[in-house]
Amino acid sequence: MAHNPQLGILLMCISLAASACTDAHSAATLAAPSPVVQPVPQPTSLQPTVSGIAPNTGTTEGDGYGTISGAQFQFGATVRLGNGEVQAWVRDESRIWFWTRRHSAGTVDVIVTNPGGLSSELPGAYTFAPPGSFDFTGDWIAHAGPEYETDMRFAIRDNALVSLVCGSSEALTLSPPPSVHDGEFSFLGDDGIAISGRLVSPINAVGTINVPGCTNTSWWADRSDTTKSVLAR
Repeated sequence: MAHNPQLGILLMCISLAASACTDAHSAATLAAPSPVVQPVPQPTSLQPTVSGIAPNTGTTEGDGYGTISGAQFQFGATVRLGNGEVQAWVRDESRIWFWTRRHSAGTVDVIVTNPGGLSSELPGAYTFAPPGSFDFTGDWIAHAGPEYETDMRFAIRDNALVSLVCGSSEALTLSPPPSVHDGEFSFLGDDGIAISGRLVSPINAVGTINVPGCTNTSWWADRSDTTKSVLAR
């Protein structure tokens, strides 16, 4: 077979081109950046700490209220008293206000869980008890009105409501004075004057009232010998 110089030159060019492509591919492979490893997202939740609850006893009938104290509470945290979740509002990082629902009698754990899932438990810290086991006798400081902005005072003596003042009205004497039964009282006069109340803890009560100065509204109250309101502002 005769030697063809032109064919040899063509084959040499093809060989050199293939070698150049291989070298270029290798260089491109070496120059390609390594995949970026994304950091694992860290939990946004803080670790809450529950240190106390006041009051530590509430009615089995529900509507009891109080304050949980501690640290690193986050807005949106949930509260469980035993197996039941209760209504709660985070006042700040160290206080949560709560309102109870109906619950069987007994002592339960208090559990606060931040939105990210971290939680804290205070074992056996809250007791549900029948309202009839609480004593209504004493002087009470109450707050009435749509925003609970009106001051109210009443007194219970020998299981009967003996005095009442609401807003700027004069003191009222109800006749006959309504008596307390199982932690509750109620009065409705012929003139439309009315008041009702019930204990939701040994030191707290709620109710409704319709008297001069406090017209058809609700109220909540602390026993006056309580050193500080459980819903302190």
